[in-house]
Amino acid sequence: MNKKHSFFKYIPRESKVHMMNSKMKVAWFLLSVFITLLLKDYFSVLIVSSFLIYIVIKTKIDFDVYASNILILWFIYYFTFLLSFLVTFDLLLSLLIVLKLVLIVILFLILTFTTSLSEIAWGFESLFKPLKKIGFPVSNASLMIALAIKFFSNLFDQSRAVRKSMAYRGIPYKKNRITTFRKMTIPIIRLSYKLSTRTIAVMKLRFYGYGKNRTNYHENKVTKFDKTLIILDFILFYFVIWLGWLK
Repeated sequence: MNKKHSFFKYIPRESKVHMMNSKMKVAWFLLSVFITLLLKDYFSVLIVSSFLIYIVIKTKIDFDVYASNILILWFIYYFTFLLSFLVTFDLLLSLLIVLKLVLIVILFLILTFTTSLSEIAWGFESLFKPLKKIGFPVSNASLMIALAIKFFSNLFDQSRAVRKSMAYRGIPYKKNRITTFRKMTIPIIRLSYKLSTRTIAVMKLRFYGYGKNRTNYHENKVTKFDKTLIILDFILFYFVIWLGWLK
């Protein structure tokens, strides 16, 4: 994986996807994930995949960056396929489940590549703001979602750092991968946890969640592109339901 483009890390670009309103982007992301989970046939997978390819092009981020980040999770795809096949004994269904998982990973990459951590938190908070009326801690929940994404990203960054440290010290990590993985797990989790706690401390210093009506320093306006993506998602939702569930 490219060192400059770590897993689930923001990549600054001048694109329409980057300039989307955070609330609209999070709404599009959640709706797209929901549509992906409903996929029931390969033709629908092809339609959704084509749509995501279009979005990836609009992000102005190289395809190899997406490809390297998708492939780094190969072990998850493998175990998902194996587990689903052992449960269903259906090769095509197992492959469909893996493809849906890959599409969800692409959606996460699009969101995290084009949106900063604070913007992700603000997007979720703005979208679920009505839940404050029933006493739901929207600010804290939004922050936890953003930090969960950050923690997942840190795991991969720290695993690379620990592996490099082992290589510099002459410790062979390719001979016995299981033992090496066991020895690496605790340091990786500890380092990732420390980085996450630092992020929490920084957010507290910014008084995140203390104000009743939190404002955002830089808020992108809702554009025609934002509205178009939401409309296209509803059209995709109709096709997915019609092709996979009503036919």
